[in-house]
Amino acid sequence: MVEAVWAIVRQENRFLLAQKSVVSNISGAWMFPCGEVDPTKSTHIDAASRVLEEEVGLKGEQFKKLCILHMDQYRISVFLCGNWSGGLKPTHRDIIGIGWFAISEMHSLNQSLSPFVNSSLSYLSYLVQHYDHNPDQWKE
Repeated sequence: MVEAVWAIVRQENRFLLAQKSVVSNISGAWMFPCGEVDPTKSTHIDAASRVLEEEVGLKGEQFKKLCILHMDQYRISVFLCGNWSGGLKPTHRDIIGIGWFAISEMHSLNQSLSPFVNSSLSYLSYLVQHYDHNPDQWKE
């Protein structure tokens, strides 16, 4: 099982997605900033912070775990970034685009949206709304 993280960043009701390059194994797909975790070298929160900076140039703080997803050989810890700063720009060779998307716009990306994100989008949207209304229930 490969350990991975997604770093979800939002600005009001829009979420940050990065588009992978054509040389990546998921060429052209839009997805949340993501990366693998080596648990012997860093925590999952440290990995979420690292991928956010490495892929889109943002420094993230106040990460809260939304959930853990199991997809294929991946175990993905999903974190919502509560505070971020920095200049938004593709900073990794595998990132060719960055954009802010409402949930409805993500659905309209169809084939361009990563299958992992597409299959979990409704669930993630529900969790974000739930924790917005019940902040005392965040998982640490």
